[in-house]
Amino acid sequence: MAPGPAVDAAISADLAERVLATSGGADRSTGRLEILLLVAALPMFGQVFHYIIDAGPFYYLSKAWPFLTLPLALHGAFRLSGRHHPLYAIVLGYVIGITPALSMLWLGNAFIDAFGTTIKVWPITYYFSVLSTLALLRPSPDLLRRILLSFGVATFLLMWLLWLIVPRTHYAVDATQSKLFMYELERGYRIYMPMVFGVLSLLYLVRRMSVSPRLLYVALYLAGLMTMVLIFKQRISILALLLISAWVLYRNLPKLLRSLVTLGLGIGVLVLAITVLIPAVEALEKSLGNSLSIRARSLSLAFDYMLADVWRWLFGVGSITRFSAVTLFDLFGTDHFYLADIGWVGIVFEYGVVGALLIFGLYVAGLRDAYGRRARAPERQLADPRAEAMAAALGDYVLFLLAASAVYSAVFTPGELATVTALLVYLRGFWSTQAAMGPRTTLQPDEHVPVPGRGGVVRL
Repeated sequence: MAPGPAVDAAISADLAERVLATSGGADRSTGRLEILLLVAALPMFGQVFHYIIDAGPFYYLSKAWPFLTLPLALHGAFRLSGRHHPLYAIVLGYVIGITPALSMLWLGNAFIDAFGTTIKVWPITYYFSVLSTLALLRPSPDLLRRILLSFGVATFLLMWLLWLIVPRTHYAVDATQSKLFMYELERGYRIYMPMVFGVLSLLYLVRRMSVSPRLLYVALYLAGLMTMVLIFKQRISILALLLISAWVLYRNLPKLLRSLVTLGLGIGVLVLAITVLIPAVEALEKSLGNSLSIRARSLSLAFDYMLADVWRWLFGVGSITRFSAVTLFDLFGTDHFYLADIGWVGIVFEYGVVGALLIFGLYVAGLRDAYGRRARAPERQLADPRAEAMAAALGDYVLFLLAASAVYSAVFTPGELATVTALLVYLRGFWSTQAAMGPRTTLQPDEHVPVPGRGGVVRL
């Protein structure tokens, strides 16, 4: 087998295709059992059921999933190679080891309570678990694309089915009664559907539109967007989706047209600000209702508490659980304090500036795999334009998560970012995780690594 171009810790896509061609193809090696395992595992890695108490056993399985897949995570951490491994290991050590100790110091948590606050960040291990799963099952990019899109289609179909058949009496005002069927005074009835695969499928359509602007892609995208507006009604998520979609389409415009669009947008924004936006500020505040005032109150309390001591600001104070002996009411005199609703300020409160920078580094790592110079290298591009569009959409989803993190906590569902980054690493390298399944060593460009089960070697 002819060696491909030398790259750092990854094998180029064209070389991977030659390996596949000589070994019967990836789809042949991915049998029905492997496909079923992927279909069963990906929703868990994407934290689809993590907060949906309505899902019963799937809810509890999602909570236990980081610990059930810990052997996979250890395999991925110690038996696979990847340039993001050190960063993810450092972040995990900080949020699972240092932050709980600080919460015992600042908040008076007992050891069990302090460890309980780490449950939400254990899904960061999914970066290693997903890499390990992909390395063992070896799905092709096209198979992954079809599975991810199938979940996206199922998301929107299920939303409409539930919207039409579930009676309004099943919708709850109290989030402790239902996290799926919700009623709010400002937004009315809505279904809080986990949208990781739904949004990803819409971003895939945007990528397809940017290459081949077919009416079908536009119609499907608008149908999905309408579903989110009418049923999902999560304002920040919808706005983030629109922003990322517009950015992707704008980047793919011809240069002259892009300049004209930029000029038109500049004039339009100026006119809109003068005639519409400024007079509408008060109306917007009223429409947001209590959610805005609660966020403002949470921000004020968080800043006051952090600024009282420089060490709190630098390293954070940790958090508490609803079962902790110390409650938020004890600390702040109010139950309306939500770290998950104040974006990066909540991250700094819990993990400090140091921890926030480390967590932000995870987004940077994903964005580098999506838009960095290495990711744009010709040998990294997938031959199938549909698979390439899915790889690009995964990168866009990282950007979507970063945009949404301005309001929603970056550690609310950290498994999404970890999973998407692992998928990006796998798709952009494609064969690199499989070639590195042997014991990790420090390799020079001329050294060889046996490819497990392939009967050959690949030059790195």
